[in-house]
Amino acid sequence: MKQIDQFFKWLQYEGRDEKTVKAYRTILGQFIEWYIGTTGQVNLSDVKPVTVKEFISYMKHIKNRKQATVNKSIAALKTFFAYLVDEGITKDNPMTRIKIQKVQINETVGESSVAKWLTKTEQERFVGYVEMENNNFKRLRNIAIINLMLYCGLRVSEVEDLKIEDIKVNGNIIITIREGKQGKYAAVTLLNKHSKHLRQWLTYRQSIGYEKYTTSSYLFISERSGKFGARGIQVMLKKYAEMANMKDITPHRFRHSFCKNLANGGAKIEQIRKLARHESIATTAIYIDPSYSEQLQALNNM
Repeated sequence: MKQIDQFFKWLQYEGRDEKTVKAYRTILGQFIEWYIGTTGQVNLSDVKPVTVKEFISYMKHIKNRKQATVNKSIAALKTFFAYLVDEGITKDNPMTRIKIQKVQINETVGESSVAKWLTKTEQERFVGYVEMENNNFKRLRNIAIINLMLYCGLRVSEVEDLKIEDIKVNGNIIITIREGKQGKYAAVTLLNKHSKHLRQWLTYRQSIGYEKYTTSSYLFISERSGKFGARGIQVMLKKYAEMANMKDITPHRFRHSFCKNLANGGAKIEQIRKLARHESIATTAIYIDPSYSEQLQALNNM
């Protein structure tokens, strides 16, 4: 179908990940094969919400697909039909009221999913140990780094590549990500209420007069060089994790915590997707699913 080919050209133009494009191709192939075989029609403008619901039922009960797999299919179809509407190929979007369903979490899965993010208490505990750092250079730098991951959702590679010129202070702080995942450019916001430590680090960073620092354009530096790399950030986090007696602390857990904090604050899934700069809404869906401990808390609150 011509519109299918156009859709995949559009995905590539948008810079979508190759794995995402491949997954979408498989999912659309499955849907179209089922649609033609079931209805005998080939015009995708005739697809109705009830048609999609029948396909979802087919995936669940005939193909025995898990809900997580079904969710990926829903996400792909949402993107596809939104594209058709935007391009004027079809008038009505049959996916408008089709929801990504929450995955039922048993105890084992729930406990595993908790490791993706830190609770608010864990976040405060970890930062508390960083604040105890006696070395002023390390304390200001390290808290600023953690805040960027925790309140902006930056990846560790994005943090290490930040340059002083990428930080624009004007009330809220606007941070330019020149090469994010898949080389994508982005601008993210650090709210004024979360910007105290980054402001302090900026002032301190610009006051250091040693040549190895003044000749470096990077925002974060180490005591030995003009750039504080991803490996150094990982080692730094491990140090405080051991002090706080916390396990499995990685840079990405702070990014996960950023997304979960948004979800807990009532943000809609599409808002979280955009703020986290996720390619697929299926990636974002895990943050709206309650963990096992959250389910227990809900039961205790009855």
